[in-house]
Amino acid sequence: MLAEAHDGAWLAYDVEGDGEPLLLVMGLSGSRRGWYRLRPRLVPHCRTIALDNRGTGDSDRVTGLLTMEALVGDAVAVLDAAGVDSAHVLGVSMGGMVAQHLALDHRERVRSLVLGCTTAGGRDGSPPWRLLAATALRPVVGITRTFPLITPALYAQRTRDEQPRRVEEDLRIRLADATDVRTTLAQMAAVARHDTRDRLHELAGLEVTVIHGAEDALMPPDAGRTLAAAIPGARLVMIPACGHMLTTDAEEEAARAALGHLERARSRSPAPA
Repeated sequence: MLAEAHDGAWLAYDVEGDGEPLLLVMGLSGSRRGWYRLRPRLVPHCRTIALDNRGTGDSDRVTGLLTMEALVGDAVAVLDAAGVDSAHVLGVSMGGMVAQHLALDHRERVRSLVLGCTTAGGRDGSPPWRLLAATALRPVVGITRTFPLITPALYAQRTRDEQPRRVEEDLRIRLADATDVRTTLAQMAAVARHDTRDRLHELAGLEVTVIHGAEDALMPPDAGRTLAAAIPGARLVMIPACGHMLTTDAEEEAARAALGHLERARSRSPAPA
């Protein structure tokens, strides 16, 4: 399926499941294929709508640097194309940043929020040097050579030691995506300017769950704690022995947290007619 963005670009998305809609927004460089672990657990309980962010998967290429406003506009275009007035929204990493802006700027489109391994932004903390180095080197040596550079930042030690095949499965998805490095750089420009710290209080009254890995080296656990604390009434789920890749390190726990959130959101606010 295709949705037309405000500037005429085409955005790919698909729909699986039935029931209340849940928009899935993937993180940096990833396409909707990245939901391959979590989505099958969600489909029996809701209508999942997964998009390829601009420049990933089957969506049109990026034509310049991106902004959060543009990424939010793309998400709204997908909701419009799917005929959905409002949806629960689950975003991870960069997708969690997009989800925050979507809820802040288009509150009427968002029924509830699940924010995974993400941050409110700002200038705090050190730059993700491993990720920056891997991005710079990827056009020269390829993703199979650069992926090992960032695995310590993405995965918990236990996963790397005891379940390396799960990491290899993720790499196969990344290879299938073949995301252009220009997309990664364009998205990183949006991430660099992301900062919702002064506005998160506006989400009061919205059901929000923040899910974070206790061993996340890319988005340190304090980022999740700070994000949850800034949103009135938000629930924090901190998963032990889990890094940035929530559904690779802790598939069962992440799915349980997401499904628990949906159940609470449904009981709190009946679905619109």
